[in-house]
Amino acid sequence: MRIVVVSDTHGAFSPMKKILKIVDAFDEIWHLGDVLYHGPRNPLPDDYNPKELASLLKRYRVMYIRGNCDADVDVRFLKIPEMPRMGIEYLGDVKILLVHGDQFEYEEGDPVLLAQAHDCKAILFGHTHVPLIEERKGILLMNPGSPALPKSEDGPTFGIIDTEKKIFYLYSLGGDLLEEVSLVDRK
Repeated sequence: MRIVVVSDTHGAFSPMKKILKIVDAFDEIWHLGDVLYHGPRNPLPDDYNPKELASLLKRYRVMYIRGNCDADVDVRFLKIPEMPRMGIEYLGDVKILLVHGDQFEYEEGDPVLLAQAHDCKAILFGHTHVPLIEERKGILLMNPGSPALPKSEDGPTFGIIDTEKKIFYLYSLGGDLLEEVSLVDRK
């Protein structure tokens, strides 16, 4: 099974469409928040078209996490029952925490502590628009960056998880593999 991991699309239609074309075969999408609205701190992304983005996403199985720019109107428009602030998923026996990441700015402050508090070996988050894969204190941190409003020299990015191999891949929107890390042996 392959999972597309994306965050911070902020209503940009073309980058998401391009990701789905690059990946081609996948089973579901994990969207880590800031789906349709650009927010007051961000410029309008190129090809800002939240209606078309929502229409595209509705065709797939998507697990959404609520970001700081997501609102109840987005939940209704996407025709989903809820968009939680936090989720827990499993890759075999590896427990993974999914959040948007804005809580690190305001509340808990440290993704490692939040993952440890929920007994997770990995945490996926967005919010910063900067891709990241690193291990801290035995916790794997993964941020797919942003395909719409990137804030790093890597440009627009997204992730893929191969659930059978338990490998997280970070790609550029051009389809180049930037990084990969194994989730194997993280029980």
